[in-house]
Amino acid sequence: MPLIHVTRYTPITYTTDQKKAWFSRYLTPPLRELLDRGPAAKPSLDEPREAYACILFTDIRGFTELSRTIRPNALFGALDRQVGPQSELVDYYGGYVDNFTGDGVMAVFEGDGVEDNACRCAIEVAEVAQSQSRYGGDGQVPVGVGLHVGDVAMGSVGCANRSAYTAVGQTVNVAARLCDRASGPEVLTTQTMRDAVADASGMNFEAYADQAPPGVDDELGLFRLRRR
Repeated sequence: MPLIHVTRYTPITYTTDQKKAWFSRYLTPPLRELLDRGPAAKPSLDEPREAYACILFTDIRGFTELSRTIRPNALFGALDRQVGPQSELVDYYGGYVDNFTGDGVMAVFEGDGVEDNACRCAIEVAEVAQSQSRYGGDGQVPVGVGLHVGDVAMGSVGCANRSAYTAVGQTVNVAARLCDRASGPEVLTTQTMRDAVADASGMNFEAYADQAPPGVDDELGLFRLRRR
């Protein structure tokens, strides 16, 4: 009877720090901070907290149509080439990506004095999109951007088996509606955002004459935000 050689593999073990380093990119900074605290963070996860934040939404126009014409793997690559630079700009200007919304991002700039950076980030997101080729072909990538500032609630949404730690509230809703309305490339924002900016040098707030989108109060006052 022939001998059978069995090769034994030793399982590779990883330290807790290695695991945290690999998976931290999938977590938002607030969630990473809570998890670093261990079980003591559970009350903070269970109870939402109020925060002051700028909320930025982006949306790549025409992406739904593109998804009907190319293979899923190619679509994945096209999406990554667009939202990657957007995410890097958000990080550069001191915000973080709360989640990816299918063909765009939702970003949060939390705390006092973040308004200027949030506006500059929004402008650059629209400009970078213009400089990129359209999904590897000819033409520009149209990206709509919505930006608003105000109070939000930060907390866990979901069930015991699956939850997400995110920002919710009317400030988030307004930013999302402005993004839906913005034609690419365009940044739409509010009078509240304009008034909160401390240093508007290099920014141009142009009054938006069209009717406010559904879910946005006309009294907010809308503006197109561009580089001056």
